[in-house]
Amino acid sequence: MRRLAIILFVMTVLSITAAAQAKPRPTARKPVQTTPAKPAANPEIDRGVVSGRTYSNYTFGFEIVFPDSWLITGDDFEDYVKKQGFDLSLKAPDSLTPVGQAKVNQALRRVAILLTAHSSMRGATDNAFVRISVENLAANLQIKDAVDYFDAIRATYKAMKLPADFKYSETQAEQLGAMQFAFLDTSTKSGKKRMYATVRRGYAVMFTISYSNVGDLASMRRILEEGNFSLKRP
Repeated sequence: MRRLAIILFVMTVLSITAAAQAKPRPTARKPVQTTPAKPAANPEIDRGVVSGRTYSNYTFGFEIVFPDSWLITGDDFEDYVKKQGFDLSLKAPDSLTPVGQAKVNQALRRVAILLTAHSSMRGATDNAFVRISVENLAANLQIKDAVDYFDAIRATYKAMKLPADFKYSETQAEQLGAMQFAFLDTSTKSGKKRMYATVRRGYAVMFTISYSNVGDLASMRRILEEGNFSLKRP
């Protein structure tokens, strides 16, 4: 269970820092014909397809549409921002010991990023970032739903030495459209994050937004509220 908490904690810290610092306007994934996303390192993970501002994943059974003011990033997004001095890759923090880094990096291999998108209002310097990811729960069979998932995370947080400015909420739930999501709020001095989750096919499916403007959080809630979570293959 500790490995599960480390994974989410690393993703939390990395994403909040990125949202607070990353100012460049990267090239968007082109809104053209439906195309397969870049294959994940773990071949059994379906990264879904993008058509315009619509993201569909038939394996995990959902489809969401981003508003016109949002951009779905291209597969070269991480390389682009890395050249600007911001590293969004999932890896262990440098503050850990070499042994600790090896353990965290091994655990992070169970996480796959499906999609990254960001708000893109003209002149804005505090654009929000959204990441859709999945985590294989095969090593945590006691987790049956998203409430279990976040409860397990919180229980381990209590036993961890966290940064002084890292805050997290109680496990909460919200009905958005036809779906009931569990969610967890976290924050540091760099920014805020909300993590929505559902469990499907033995995976935790995460919709995570790093933001500073509450309007962006409202947009994310509408995206999920209007999403189709009963998607079937045509």
